[in-house]
Amino acid sequence: MAEILAEAGRITGLGPEIDGKIIFGLQSAYAKRVGQKPMRFVAPANQLTDLDDDDLVVVRFSRTDHSTTAGPLPVASLSLA
Repeated sequence: MAEILAEAGRITGLGPEIDGKIIFGLQSAYAKRVGQKPMRFVAPANQLTDLDDDDLVVVRFSRTDHSTTAGPLPVASLSLA
C-alpha cells in the first residue's frame, strides 16, 4: 500500500466538473516563489464547494510521485489548513 502523502498550498486553476470530479492545481508558497507549476489533482466536486484560490488547503493523496505528466492524476481529499 502506498504511503499517504500531504501537500499544503493554494488552489489554482479549477477545472470543469466531469463525472462528479474536478481537476485542480495546488501550489505551495515556495513553489510559487521559485516559478514551479502547480501540482494537479482530482477531487470530488463536493469537496471543492466554496473553495477558491484565497483558501489555504491541505491535500492528502496516495501517489508516491508529484509528476504532472500524462496519466492518471492522484485522487485527493481536501481540508482547510
